[in-house]
Amino acid sequence: MNNQHTRAQEISAHAASLLSTGQGEKARQLFAEAAELEAKAIDLVPPDKARTRSILSISHASLLYKAGKLKEAERCIFAYLSAGNLADWGEAQLRELLNVVTDEYLLVSATGRRYSGESITMALRGGEIGTGTGPLDLVLEKAAGFRSLLYRTAEWVGQFPLRRHGPPAKELLDLVQARVTEPAIGSYTLEIRLTEPVQPDLYEPPKVPPSEVSDGLFAFLDCLTSGAPEDLDHIIPQPGYRKALLQLTRNIVPGGKRIREISIYRKKYDRLQSICLTDAVPPRIREAIPKEEVAAEERWTDRGTLRALHLDNDWLVIAKDDGTHVRASTVPELLDDVVGPMVNRRVVVTGTQSQPGLEKRFLVSEIELADEG
Repeated sequence: MNNQHTRAQEISAHAASLLSTGQGEKARQLFAEAAELEAKAIDLVPPDKARTRSILSISHASLLYKAGKLKEAERCIFAYLSAGNLADWGEAQLRELLNVVTDEYLLVSATGRRYSGESITMALRGGEIGTGTGPLDLVLEKAAGFRSLLYRTAEWVGQFPLRRHGPPAKELLDLVQARVTEPAIGSYTLEIRLTEPVQPDLYEPPKVPPSEVSDGLFAFLDCLTSGAPEDLDHIIPQPGYRKALLQLTRNIVPGGKRIREISIYRKKYDRLQSICLTDAVPPRIREAIPKEEVAAEERWTDRGTLRALHLDNDWLVIAKDDGTHVRASTVPELLDDVVGPMVNRRVVVTGTQSQPGLEKRFLVSEIELADEG
Protein backbone atom coordinates (compact mmCIF):
# COMPACT_ATOMS: atom_id res chain seq x y z
CA MET A 1 0.00 0.00 0.00
CA ASN A 2 2.45 2.71 1.22
CA ASN A 3 5.21 3.31 3.75
CA GLN A 4 2.92 5.13 6.18
CA HIS A 5 0.68 2.08 6.45
CA THR A 6 3.63 -0.28 6.86
CA ARG A 7 5.05 1.80 9.69
CA ALA A 8 1.63 2.03 11.34
CA GLN A 9 1.34 -1.76 11.35
CA GLU A 10 4.81 -2.15 12.88
CA ILE A 11 3.98 0.26 15.70
CA SER A 12 0.60 -1.42 16.23
CA ALA A 13 2.26 -4.84 16.59
CA HIS A 14 4.64 -3.42 19.19
CA ALA A 15 1.73 -1.83 21.05
CA ALA A 16 -0.12 -5.15 21.09
CA SER A 17 2.89 -6.88 22.65
CA LEU A 18 3.05 -4.21 25.37
CA LEU A 19 -0.67 -4.60 26.03
CA SER A 20 -0.29 -8.36 26.54
CA THR A 21 2.30 -7.73 29.26
CA GLY A 22 0.17 -5.26 31.18
CA GLN A 23 1.68 -2.00 29.87
CA GLY A 24 -1.68 -0.59 28.86
CA GLU A 25 -0.91 3.13 28.98
CA LYS A 26 2.24 2.86 26.87
CA ALA A 27 0.39 0.60 24.42
CA ARG A 28 -2.40 3.16 24.01
CA GLN A 29 0.15 5.89 23.24
CA LEU A 30 1.64 3.73 20.48
CA PHE A 31 -1.79 2.86 19.08
CA ALA A 32 -2.49 6.62 18.84
CA GLU A 33 0.80 7.14 17.02
CA ALA A 34 -0.04 4.34 14.61
CA ALA A 35 -3.49 5.87 14.01
CA GLU A 36 -1.92 9.18 12.93
CA LEU A 37 0.24 7.36 10.39
CA GLU A 38 -2.76 5.37 9.10
CA ALA A 39 -4.72 8.60 8.58
CA LYS A 40 -1.87 9.94 6.46
CA ALA A 41 -1.80 6.66 4.51
CA ILE A 42 -5.49 7.00 3.62
CA ASP A 43 -4.94 10.53 2.26
CA LEU A 44 -2.56 9.05 -0.34
CA VAL A 45 -5.16 6.58 -1.72
CA PRO A 46 -7.33 7.69 -4.68
CA PRO A 47 -11.11 7.75 -4.01
CA ASP A 48 -11.77 5.03 -6.61
CA LYS A 49 -9.63 2.42 -4.77
CA ALA A 50 -12.53 1.06 -2.72
CA ARG A 51 -10.76 -2.07 -1.44
CA THR A 52 -7.64 -0.24 -0.26
CA ARG A 53 -9.62 2.58 1.32
CA SER A 54 -11.81 0.02 3.11
CA ILE A 55 -8.80 -1.78 4.61
CA LEU A 56 -7.13 1.45 5.74
CA SER A 57 -10.31 3.05 7.13
CA ILE A 58 -11.07 -0.02 9.24
CA SER A 59 -7.48 -0.06 10.45
CA HIS A 60 -7.52 3.67 11.29
CA ALA A 61 -10.77 3.47 13.25
CA SER A 62 -9.61 0.32 15.08
CA LEU A 63 -6.34 1.98 16.09
CA LEU A 64 -8.19 5.00 17.46
CA TYR A 65 -10.43 2.67 19.46
CA LYS A 66 -7.43 0.76 20.85
CA ALA A 67 -5.83 4.08 21.76
CA GLY A 68 -8.89 4.96 23.83
CA LYS A 69 -9.81 7.87 21.54
CA LEU A 70 -13.46 6.94 21.36
CA LYS A 71 -14.92 10.24 20.11
CA GLU A 72 -12.29 10.45 17.37
CA ALA A 73 -13.01 6.85 16.37
CA GLU A 74 -16.73 7.56 16.19
CA ARG A 75 -16.26 10.69 14.06
CA CYS A 76 -13.91 9.02 11.58
CA ILE A 77 -16.26 6.04 11.18
CA PHE A 78 -19.14 8.40 10.34
CA ALA A 79 -16.88 10.27 7.90
CA TYR A 80 -15.78 7.10 6.12
CA LEU A 81 -19.35 5.82 5.87
CA SER A 82 -20.72 9.12 4.58
CA ALA A 83 -18.02 9.37 1.88
CA GLY A 84 -19.64 6.44 0.08
CA ASN A 85 -16.41 5.16 -1.54
CA LEU A 86 -15.92 1.94 0.44
CA ALA A 87 -16.64 -1.67 -0.46
CA ASP A 88 -19.81 -3.17 1.00
CA TRP A 89 -17.84 -5.46 3.32
CA GLY A 90 -15.81 -2.45 4.50
CA GLU A 91 -18.96 -0.52 5.43
CA ALA A 92 -20.34 -3.57 7.24
CA GLN A 93 -17.18 -3.95 9.36
CA LEU A 94 -17.14 -0.25 10.19
CA ARG A 95 -20.76 -0.43 11.39
CA GLU A 96 -19.85 -3.37 13.63
CA LEU A 97 -16.92 -1.41 15.00
CA LEU A 98 -19.19 1.58 15.59
CA ASN A 99 -21.34 -0.57 17.91
CA VAL A 100 -18.25 -1.54 19.91
CA VAL A 101 -17.04 2.07 20.14
CA THR A 102 -20.48 3.32 21.20
CA ASP A 103 -20.77 0.61 23.87
CA GLU A 104 -17.48 1.61 25.48
CA TYR A 105 -18.15 5.34 25.08
CA LEU A 106 -21.40 4.97 27.03
CA LEU A 107 -19.55 2.99 29.71
CA VAL A 108 -16.88 5.69 30.04
CA SER A 109 -19.46 8.49 30.11
CA ALA A 110 -21.59 6.81 32.78
CA THR A 111 -18.90 5.37 35.06
CA GLY A 112 -15.51 6.89 34.24
CA ARG A 113 -14.25 3.38 33.56
CA ARG A 114 -13.18 1.58 30.40
CA TYR A 115 -12.68 -2.03 29.35
CA SER A 116 -9.29 -3.25 30.54
CA GLY A 117 -8.79 -5.83 27.80
CA GLU A 118 -9.27 -8.66 30.32
CA SER A 119 -12.33 -10.77 29.60
CA ILE A 120 -13.57 -14.18 30.69
CA THR A 121 -16.12 -16.21 28.72
CA MET A 122 -18.52 -18.68 30.31
CA ALA A 123 -20.19 -21.20 28.01
CA LEU A 124 -23.14 -23.34 29.16
CA ARG A 125 -23.58 -26.64 27.28
CA GLY A 126 -25.74 -29.74 27.18
CA GLY A 127 -29.07 -30.62 28.75
CA GLU A 128 -31.64 -27.88 28.14
CA ILE A 129 -29.11 -25.48 26.58
CA GLY A 130 -29.61 -24.81 22.87
CA THR A 131 -27.66 -22.75 20.34
CA GLY A 132 -27.58 -19.31 21.92
CA THR A 133 -30.70 -20.13 23.94
CA GLY A 134 -31.46 -21.57 27.33
CA PRO A 135 -34.09 -21.49 30.10
CA LEU A 136 -34.10 -17.97 31.54
CA ASP A 137 -34.01 -19.12 35.17
CA LEU A 138 -31.04 -21.41 34.51
CA VAL A 139 -29.04 -18.81 32.56
CA LEU A 140 -29.66 -16.09 35.16
CA GLU A 141 -28.77 -18.45 37.99
CA LYS A 142 -25.41 -19.45 36.49
CA ALA A 143 -24.58 -15.89 35.40
CA ALA A 144 -25.30 -14.49 38.87
CA GLY A 145 -23.37 -17.31 40.51
CA PHE A 146 -20.33 -16.75 38.32
CA ARG A 147 -20.48 -13.00 38.96
CA SER A 148 -20.45 -13.68 42.73
CA LEU A 149 -17.43 -15.94 42.26
CA LEU A 150 -15.63 -13.17 40.38
CA TYR A 151 -16.41 -10.61 43.09
CA ARG A 152 -15.09 -12.92 45.79
CA THR A 153 -11.95 -13.56 43.75
CA ALA A 154 -11.46 -9.80 43.36
CA GLU A 155 -11.85 -9.30 47.12
CA TRP A 156 -9.27 -12.01 47.79
CA VAL A 157 -6.84 -10.49 45.26
CA GLY A 158 -7.36 -7.02 46.75
CA GLN A 159 -6.87 -8.38 50.29
CA PHE A 160 -10.23 -7.06 51.45
CA PRO A 161 -11.53 -8.36 54.82
CA LEU A 162 -13.74 -11.40 54.28
CA ARG A 163 -17.26 -10.06 53.64
CA ARG A 164 -20.02 -12.07 55.30
CA HIS A 165 -23.05 -9.94 54.49
CA GLY A 166 -24.01 -7.16 52.10
CA PRO A 167 -22.77 -6.26 48.60
CA PRO A 168 -19.13 -5.88 47.52
CA ALA A 169 -17.43 -2.48 47.62
CA LYS A 170 -18.36 -0.10 44.77
CA GLU A 171 -14.87 -0.42 43.30
CA LEU A 172 -15.56 -4.11 42.79
CA LEU A 173 -19.13 -3.66 41.56
CA ASP A 174 -17.74 -1.43 38.80
CA LEU A 175 -15.10 -4.00 37.88
CA VAL A 176 -17.41 -6.55 36.24
CA GLN A 177 -19.42 -5.89 33.06
CA ALA A 178 -21.29 -8.90 31.61
CA ARG A 179 -22.15 -9.09 27.90
CA VAL A 180 -23.99 -11.77 25.93
CA THR A 181 -21.79 -12.90 23.04
CA GLU A 182 -22.51 -14.58 19.71
CA PRO A 183 -24.13 -18.02 20.02
CA ALA A 184 -22.14 -21.13 19.20
CA ILE A 185 -23.47 -24.56 18.29
CA GLY A 186 -25.08 -26.20 21.30
CA SER A 187 -24.07 -23.54 23.83
CA TYR A 188 -25.05 -20.28 25.48
CA THR A 189 -22.12 -17.96 26.12
CA LEU A 190 -21.59 -14.90 28.29
CA GLU A 191 -18.54 -12.68 28.08
CA ILE A 192 -17.54 -10.96 31.31
CA ARG A 193 -15.32 -7.94 30.68
CA LEU A 194 -13.27 -6.44 33.48
CA THR A 195 -13.00 -2.67 33.61
CA GLU A 196 -10.48 -0.17 34.95
CA PRO A 197 -10.54 3.60 35.68
CA VAL A 198 -10.00 5.82 32.63
CA GLN A 199 -7.72 8.03 34.74
CA PRO A 200 -5.87 5.85 37.27
CA ASP A 201 -4.62 7.44 40.49
CA LEU A 202 -0.84 7.77 40.02
CA TYR A 203 -0.27 7.84 43.77
CA GLU A 204 -2.57 4.98 44.70
CA PRO A 205 -2.65 2.08 42.19
CA PRO A 206 -5.91 0.08 42.09
CA LYS A 207 -6.21 -2.57 44.77
CA VAL A 208 -7.68 -4.97 42.25
CA PRO A 209 -5.85 -5.04 38.88
CA PRO A 210 -8.12 -6.82 36.37
CA SER A 211 -5.32 -9.10 35.13
CA GLU A 212 -4.69 -10.34 38.68
CA VAL A 213 -8.39 -11.14 39.12
CA SER A 214 -8.50 -13.39 36.06
CA ASP A 215 -5.08 -14.88 36.92
CA GLY A 216 -6.29 -15.72 40.42
CA LEU A 217 -9.58 -17.20 39.22
CA PHE A 218 -7.92 -19.47 36.68
CA ALA A 219 -5.22 -20.58 39.12
CA PHE A 220 -7.91 -21.56 41.62
CA LEU A 221 -10.17 -23.36 39.12
CA ASP A 222 -7.26 -25.15 37.46
CA CYS A 223 -6.06 -26.47 40.80
CA LEU A 224 -9.59 -27.48 41.80
CA THR A 225 -10.25 -29.44 38.60
CA SER A 226 -6.84 -31.02 38.03
CA GLY A 227 -4.71 -30.61 41.15
CA ALA A 228 -4.70 -32.15 44.62
CA PRO A 229 -7.02 -30.70 47.30
CA GLU A 230 -4.07 -29.78 49.51
CA ASP A 231 -2.59 -27.67 46.69
CA LEU A 232 -5.43 -25.19 47.20
CA ASP A 233 -3.90 -24.33 50.58
CA HIS A 234 -0.87 -22.89 48.79
CA ILE A 235 -2.87 -20.95 46.19
CA ILE A 236 -5.35 -19.53 48.72
CA PRO A 237 -3.75 -19.70 52.17
CA GLN A 238 -6.64 -17.85 53.86
CA PRO A 239 -9.11 -20.56 55.04
CA GLY A 240 -12.13 -18.23 54.92
CA TYR A 241 -11.55 -17.17 51.32
CA ARG A 242 -10.65 -20.71 50.25
CA LYS A 243 -13.92 -22.05 51.63
CA ALA A 244 -15.93 -19.16 50.15
CA LEU A 245 -14.55 -19.73 46.63
CA LEU A 246 -15.17 -23.47 46.92
CA GLN A 247 -18.78 -22.92 48.02
CA LEU A 248 -19.50 -20.38 45.27
CA THR A 249 -18.02 -22.73 42.66
CA ARG A 250 -20.20 -25.53 44.03
CA ASN A 251 -23.24 -23.30 43.40
CA ILE A 252 -22.57 -23.06 39.66
CA VAL A 253 -21.23 -26.49 38.69
CA PRO A 254 -23.63 -28.84 36.87
CA GLY A 255 -25.53 -31.12 39.23
CA GLY A 256 -28.32 -32.66 37.19
CA LYS A 257 -29.81 -33.08 33.73
CA ARG A 258 -30.54 -29.42 32.95
CA ILE A 259 -26.94 -28.63 32.05
CA ARG A 260 -23.99 -30.93 31.38
CA GLU A 261 -20.93 -28.70 31.54
CA ILE A 262 -19.73 -25.14 31.98
CA SER A 263 -16.60 -24.08 30.14
CA ILE A 264 -14.69 -21.03 31.33
CA TYR A 265 -11.96 -19.64 29.12
CA ARG A 266 -9.91 -16.58 28.25
CA LYS A 267 -7.16 -15.58 25.86
CA LYS A 268 -3.90 -14.84 27.65
CA TYR A 269 -0.71 -13.89 25.80
CA ASP A 270 -2.10 -15.33 22.54
CA ARG A 271 -2.84 -18.62 24.29
CA LEU A 272 -6.33 -19.89 25.08
CA GLN A 273 -6.80 -21.02 28.68
CA SER A 274 -9.86 -23.11 29.46
CA ILE A 275 -11.45 -24.86 32.44
CA CYS A 276 -14.31 -27.34 32.16
CA LEU A 277 -16.68 -27.78 35.09
CA THR A 278 -18.73 -31.00 35.07
CA ASP A 279 -20.52 -33.16 37.64
CA ALA A 280 -17.08 -34.58 38.53
CA VAL A 281 -16.21 -31.33 40.34
CA PRO A 282 -18.65 -31.37 43.34
CA PRO A 283 -16.96 -34.43 44.96
CA ARG A 284 -13.60 -32.63 44.70
CA ILE A 285 -15.13 -29.58 46.36
CA ARG A 286 -16.56 -31.66 49.22
CA GLU A 287 -13.13 -33.23 49.72
CA ALA A 288 -11.45 -29.82 49.80
CA ILE A 289 -13.83 -28.23 52.32
CA PRO A 290 -12.63 -29.09 55.85
CA LYS A 291 -15.03 -31.17 57.93
CA GLU A 292 -15.66 -30.67 61.63
CA GLU A 293 -15.13 -33.81 63.69
CA VAL A 294 -18.32 -34.67 65.60
CA ALA A 295 -19.63 -37.79 67.27
CA ALA A 296 -21.75 -40.06 65.08
CA GLU A 297 -24.84 -39.58 67.23
CA GLU A 298 -24.58 -35.81 66.83
CA ARG A 299 -24.25 -35.77 63.02
CA TRP A 300 -27.30 -34.55 61.15
CA THR A 301 -28.17 -34.42 57.45
CA ASP A 302 -31.50 -33.46 55.93
CA ARG A 303 -32.92 -32.22 52.65
CA GLY A 304 -35.85 -30.13 51.53
CA THR A 305 -36.71 -26.72 50.12
CA LEU A 306 -35.09 -23.68 51.73
CA ARG A 307 -38.11 -21.50 52.59
CA ALA A 308 -36.80 -18.91 55.03
CA LEU A 309 -33.44 -17.46 55.90
CA HIS A 310 -32.10 -14.86 58.35
CA LEU A 311 -28.33 -14.96 58.51
CA ASP A 312 -28.14 -11.86 60.71
CA ASN A 313 -30.00 -13.84 63.38
CA ASP A 314 -28.43 -17.18 62.37
CA TRP A 315 -31.41 -19.33 61.42
CA LEU A 316 -33.14 -20.93 58.43
CA VAL A 317 -36.22 -23.05 57.73
CA ILE A 318 -36.37 -26.15 55.49
CA ALA A 319 -39.69 -27.44 54.10
CA LYS A 320 -39.51 -31.24 53.81
CA ASP A 321 -41.34 -33.38 51.25
CA ASP A 322 -43.76 -34.67 53.89
CA GLY A 323 -45.02 -31.13 54.56
CA THR A 324 -43.20 -30.62 57.85
CA HIS A 325 -40.82 -27.75 58.48
CA VAL A 326 -37.46 -27.85 60.21
CA ARG A 327 -36.07 -24.71 61.80
CA ALA A 328 -32.33 -24.78 62.43
CA SER A 329 -29.67 -22.45 63.71
CA THR A 330 -26.75 -21.62 61.42
CA VAL A 331 -23.08 -21.07 62.12
CA PRO A 332 -21.96 -17.43 61.69
CA GLU A 333 -19.59 -18.45 58.89
CA LEU A 334 -22.39 -18.97 56.35
CA LEU A 335 -22.10 -16.29 53.64
CA ASP A 336 -25.16 -14.58 52.17
CA ASP A 337 -23.97 -14.76 48.54
CA VAL A 338 -23.53 -18.53 49.00
CA VAL A 339 -26.87 -19.24 50.70
CA GLY A 340 -29.06 -16.42 49.36
CA PRO A 341 -29.47 -17.88 45.83
CA MET A 342 -30.69 -21.16 47.38
CA VAL A 343 -33.98 -19.74 48.72
CA ASN A 344 -36.94 -21.71 47.25
CA ARG A 345 -34.49 -24.31 45.91
CA ARG A 346 -33.98 -27.90 47.05
CA VAL A 347 -30.97 -28.15 49.34
CA VAL A 348 -29.02 -30.59 51.44
CA VAL A 349 -28.04 -29.36 54.91
CA THR A 350 -25.50 -30.94 57.22
CA GLY A 351 -24.51 -30.15 60.77
CA THR A 352 -25.14 -31.34 64.30
CA GLN A 353 -28.17 -32.15 66.41
CA SER A 354 -28.75 -32.01 70.14
CA GLN A 355 -31.73 -32.90 72.32
CA PRO A 356 -32.00 -30.83 75.50
CA GLY A 357 -35.03 -32.16 77.31
CA LEU A 358 -37.63 -33.26 74.75
CA GLU A 359 -36.83 -30.61 72.10
CA LYS A 360 -34.40 -31.56 69.33
CA ARG A 361 -32.26 -28.70 68.04
CA PHE A 362 -30.25 -28.49 64.85
CA LEU A 363 -27.20 -26.46 63.85
CA VAL A 364 -26.38 -26.10 60.13
CA SER A 365 -22.69 -25.86 59.30
CA GLU A 366 -22.92 -26.68 55.55
CA ILE A 367 -25.61 -26.22 52.91
CA GLU A 368 -25.53 -27.02 49.20
CA LEU A 369 -27.98 -27.31 46.32
CA ALA A 370 -29.45 -30.77 45.81
CA ASP A 371 -28.87 -32.41 42.45
CA GLU A 372 -31.60 -31.50 39.98
CA GLY A 373 -32.97 -34.47 38.08
